[in-house]
Amino acid sequence: MTDPHQVPGRGGATPPHRDPTEWGRLVESLDIASVFVVIGSWLSPKLRAVVSVEDIWQDTLWCSWRDREQHEWQNLSAWRRWLLSIARNRVRDAGRTLGRRKRGGDANTAAFSVLAGDESVSSLLPPGSTTPSRVVGFRERARAMEQVLATLEPDLRTIVQLRLFEETPTREIAEQLGIPLSTAKERLLRGVTRYRHRLRQLLGSEHSGDQLS
Repeated sequence: MTDPHQVPGRGGATPPHRDPTEWGRLVESLDIASVFVVIGSWLSPKLRAVVSVEDIWQDTLWCSWRDREQHEWQNLSAWRRWLLSIARNRVRDAGRTLGRRKRGGDANTAAFSVLAGDESVSSLLPPGSTTPSRVVGFRERARAMEQVLATLEPDLRTIVQLRLFEETPTREIAEQLGIPLSTAKERLLRGVTRYRHRLRQLLGSEHSGDQLS
């Protein structure tokens, strides 16, 4: 399928992730619920008690807009992977903050969205960014995805999350898991088929979205 956000052609067009008028549409074109699933998988139970997926996502959006000049636009998938790399760093920062608090260190270090407040964070982003009400809907859908993922066998669940949610290339997954590429492809096919079927059963085909495409 052709990416609707390809590299801007010649003529000096502003890349969409740097254009305030395109920012909101670009964010909304992501399957944000699947991003929430990935972020949630990185949060330990202890970390979830002090920071939410929504906090990490707000921080990620703010950091990506602040540092937009650091990313060279290729397509939507590459931008999504860049956002996930920022989110992973925010999760690591939150983990280090929690560790310092446990050791009696600086207790004033917190997620940017906690310090500034969700409304303040939104005011620093271009118009049209994800609204709090839509975030609630994304989180509900993410919970359904997580529920279905949990029903898969561990070997299938891992490969489905890596490929479908984190967009890791299949060859890289095989290397990471130490299995033949043919085995990775076979597990991926079985896992994705079961995942999509069960998600359709849970949500209904009208509400199952990109994860069933």
